[in-house]
Amino acid sequence: MKRRVCSVLLTVVMIVSLIPNLALTVNAATAPTMMWVAPTDTNNIPMQIDAFQTAYSNNTYTCQLYLPGNADLTSCYLSWDGDMQATVDNVTYSSGTCPIPPVGVEKTYSFKNGYWTTCSFKITAYQGSENVPPIFIDIDETNGNPTIAQMDGDADHETTCVGRINIDGNWDEGLKIKGRGNVSWSQALDKRPYNITLGSKINFPGIDSPKTKKWSILAEILDPSLLCNRTGFHLAHQLDIGQDTTSADVWMNGEYQGCYTVTPKTDSFVTNDGFMIEEDNYMEPEGGDPQFTLTGLNESSGWSSCYNRITVKKMGDNLVVNDVAVGNETGKTINMTAASTEIRAWLQDAWDAIRSNNGYNSKGKYYTEYIDIESFAKMYLMHEYVKSYDVCAGSILFHRDGNSDGDKLIAGPLWDLDNAMGSVYQNGSLGSADDRGTGDNHGDRRSGQGRFIPLVNEYKTSIYKTLWTKHSDFQEEVVFQYNKHKPAFQSLAGDAQDMFDTIEASARMNHFKVEKIPGDHGDNHKYSSNTTLGSGQYQQTYVATGDSRTNWDKYAQNLKTYITTRSLWFTNTFTDPNYVDPANCNHQYNVVEVPATCTADGSRTSDCPICRDHIEEVLPKIAHDYQNGVCSMCGEVLRTAAIACSPGASVTVYETQDITGPSVENATSANPRNSDTGMIDCAGDGQINFVVNLEPGYELENVTAEPSTSFKNLKGPADTKITNGYRLTKVNGDLTITVTARCVHDLKAHEAVEATCTEAGNNAYWSCDNCGKYFSDA
Repeated sequence: MKRRVCSVLLTVVMIVSLIPNLALTVNAATAPTMMWVAPTDTNNIPMQIDAFQTAYSNNTYTCQLYLPGNADLTSCYLSWDGDMQATVDNVTYSSGTCPIPPVGVEKTYSFKNGYWTTCSFKITAYQGSENVPPIFIDIDETNGNPTIAQMDGDADHETTCVGRINIDGNWDEGLKIKGRGNVSWSQALDKRPYNITLGSKINFPGIDSPKTKKWSILAEILDPSLLCNRTGFHLAHQLDIGQDTTSADVWMNGEYQGCYTVTPKTDSFVTNDGFMIEEDNYMEPEGGDPQFTLTGLNESSGWSSCYNRITVKKMGDNLVVNDVAVGNETGKTINMTAASTEIRAWLQDAWDAIRSNNGYNSKGKYYTEYIDIESFAKMYLMHEYVKSYDVCAGSILFHRDGNSDGDKLIAGPLWDLDNAMGSVYQNGSLGSADDRGTGDNHGDRRSGQGRFIPLVNEYKTSIYKTLWTKHSDFQEEVVFQYNKHKPAFQSLAGDAQDMFDTIEASARMNHFKVEKIPGDHGDNHKYSSNTTLGSGQYQQTYVATGDSRTNWDKYAQNLKTYITTRSLWFTNTFTDPNYVDPANCNHQYNVVEVPATCTADGSRTSDCPICRDHIEEVLPKIAHDYQNGVCSMCGEVLRTAAIACSPGASVTVYETQDITGPSVENATSANPRNSDTGMIDCAGDGQINFVVNLEPGYELENVTAEPSTSFKNLKGPADTKITNGYRLTKVNGDLTITVTARCVHDLKAHEAVEATCTEAGNNAYWSCDNCGKYFSDA
């Protein structure tokens, strides 16, 4: 990153040589070397924001301040180093008390030595959108840690910076950050895209996704509208084949970076038994992710790039970690080569079935036994809708969430749309302009009906093209999925307008910082003059943008034009008059039920042949039938924990992990149970959850369990977050829980009694009313 923070180094020698008579006065002068807005308790800025220098001439520095949308500007003040004072609007201020200029208004701040102005700062302030969350990144460049410059200079994205990050007003101290992207990285100048890993999982504000540590912040350097990815990802998320996004303004070590798209990292949710693959056009470097080709999935013809390369982006731990014998012990080894070989063989079988004319491979398996046809049909619609060049092998992602016969390859998440949605009109290397527009006579090389994906003369193989052209049942699924999700497609124009309204101020602030579109791929979004494509109801006019990002509203208008026209074409092309909405159907379900057992959940599937409504229900496992300590159905041995409590203590055993709900007080024994359902589980994963109760005057001394081989962990209040709450995990055998309490004695004194000839005497003593014990003065 080229850091251009407002930095001023006035050379006293130069001034003295120019004005000799002022030598004594100017010699004593100092000048700021930087200016900033410091955080306060009231301005909603968590770390320093530096002014950004854009020009210098005749001792005048032109600078800009970029402030978050939630900042309280009345509590923002200019600070600078040194002890000079600044004058603005005929009022003189010291550092830290000087008001910032009004948003969008340039103000001149004069620094003087006596009566003479030594330098001036022309400063304009900008503020982002109120509903765009700010992100503040604080990189630690000390103690030999990698610097921002080193990270930004690493095209291989191996350099990782560390530090902390403030999101939604909260600091995460475990930040790791590194560069990401291919073309978007090479085209970036001051605004780089990054992948970040947090110290703990979070829900990012405004994003509908499970908690994760891994996030991508996309610079959108090739898309001046900043919203091609967001609008496309939004639609894909509604179709359940993409991840939700939001926009965020980002500062790093005081410098404003720009307005970014934030989304969970694509591989954030790969399961332990699953994997994610990418079909793309690049070669992995030596030692990179496993990569291979599939027989029949053709590579480039006439291009230097290698298309249709399959890269294994991430494997679940259970796929790559194998048990190995090391002497008399069992150890672990990571064998990615073996795992990727198995993945390749499975994918080859799947592709053989897809590309066959009848849908069957040599093993007699149909292609839908390998792929989740519903997600593939949705992804076909997405690529057809956005007219993504990547549909012909680039950033195409798939994942499989398990490795059993029933686990299929799932399409998604959708990725990389900054060269889509009508944005490649003038880039000849990506095909004719007529192929990139939307609507009648644009994009179909077969029938002139606006279709994009089945490009029969395409020079690379497309999986989605193959599915559509070879399999009528896939075509039927595509049409069905469109009609099922038709409202999402039809509402995208309105949803996009909401996004435009939300980010406008941040988008404009971004473009003041990153004004010019880079060359090369940057011309994809430019229109030098108003350009009309299509005809009739599908005719669209893209307005001239020039090459400046300050025309943000024109780029946004062109994106809206594309979305509106494409939605209309989809309505007219894919609407099925015979489609029956499940909400209005008189269902005639065909029900298939697999009964539950004491070892496995059952299932009930209901399919309506009229509307294709599909309902899947889980039938919970039934209870074990223990007879004489053994389950009569599965043979599982009942495991029991005996509970022994000392005086003053008792135990309440709960069925589930949250230590609420069904329980047994004063328990003398317990069986391990499923932590969620509360059903007895003696297969080695069950828990015993209990709370120790103490009588008045007693305190807990310790809780133990023996033998240690019958369970994994004994967790106490620090883990359960419940006073005197305990948990035994992974109980696999019989055991004894021992609870020991001790009396906190409440002693009463008894005076000594002298012996007489008729009665015995005694020494002075004390007695405890709680436990009844006696204590002598000895």
